[in-house]
Amino acid sequence: MRPMSMGRLAALASTALLVAGAVSAGSAQAQSAAQARYPGGLVTYSIEFSNPQEKDDNDLPEPYGKVFVTDRGLRQTTLWEHPDLDINTPTVPRYPEAGFTHRYADHLITEVCAFVGEDDTGINADDVLAEGCEPFHGPGAYTIPGPDGEVTITVYHIG
Repeated sequence: MRPMSMGRLAALASTALLVAGAVSAGSAQAQSAAQARYPGGLVTYSIEFSNPQEKDDNDLPEPYGKVFVTDRGLRQTTLWEHPDLDINTPTVPRYPEAGFTHRYADHLITEVCAFVGEDDTGINADDVLAEGCEPFHGPGAYTIPGPDGEVTITVYHIG
């Protein structure tokens, strides 16, 4: 067996690096193409708050917290937000009350997130309706659970 010359060895190594780079670039392009489907724009949506344990006068939740879309935490657009006002936190089972609303997201949308509590001032400790994020895959319903309930964000359209 004849030893390989340095030139042939260098050519072989160069070819291997070129193939590895092409595979890496191909997967990066596929990932970019998938993400580019939802680059942001006008988000048409509605939100429903659910707390099965709610037992006050009207059996409806008094949610507070934040619901938003994000680019994996880099940038976010708030879809709904309300502070905890204790006994003055309004009853909001759905946002908006009827139909849907719009918010403009000027970034790539990769996740839908909800961190929502439910005010139980004077009765017991506040409930947690939702805490977390779901990967964004386009229009549809995203239900984010918490220990005491859930929040469902329905995205009707992007663009």
